[in-house]
Amino acid sequence: MTKKPQVEITGWEARHYDRFLNLISLDRYGGLIGRAINDLQLRPEEIVMDLGAGTGRMVRLMLQQMNKQGRIYDLEVGDEMKTHLFELQKSDARLIIIHQRIEEPFLLPVQATLVFISFVLHGLHQQHRLQVIQNVHQNLQVGGRFCILDYNHFSLENAPWYVRLGIRHIECETTEDFITRDWPSLLPERGFSNIQLRRYARGYIRLLCCQKL
Repeated sequence: MTKKPQVEITGWEARHYDRFLNLISLDRYGGLIGRAINDLQLRPEEIVMDLGAGTGRMVRLMLQQMNKQGRIYDLEVGDEMKTHLFELQKSDARLIIIHQRIEEPFLLPVQATLVFISFVLHGLHQQHRLQVIQNVHQNLQVGGRFCILDYNHFSLENAPWYVRLGIRHIECETTEDFITRDWPSLLPERGFSNIQLRRYARGYIRLLCCQKL
């Protein structure tokens, strides 16, 4: 049996997570996620399920594009990360925080119109990724969108040295497996269609969006 993934960020890294990402991306991370959130083309009344919300940096950007009827259900288990989210929740009641592992079966109180997951799937083993996909399908309205912001599908051997260094020595051990997976081909097998891609960072990162059949 494959052991449970350990993707939660804790300790010093959790307390300074946003600064850490700005540093290792040479201060380009903020611009990247800003473009990605804009590319989601959120509707004002969107009901979002955000899987592994982290510090809530992207949540803030999404809330700015939503009206009073919109909601974001944030699934997060990291105590330090939830501290950031609770601070945000104090000023915005549209944010609902749920303590839930995303690779274990669950049902939200409502079905989402959009499910968003950012830089989390690559940290899971494949069998747990597939469970996440099943959870998304069960908690998403028919016709609703599922969007994944994460590493693109590419050949690591043909990538520049700094990309290979980051994937093999900075990222978690499951990342290299993730980039070998052809998700545009896998998702239709799991009940999704209308695959759309937007690429960033010279094509090494992508926003993949699809619809529930």
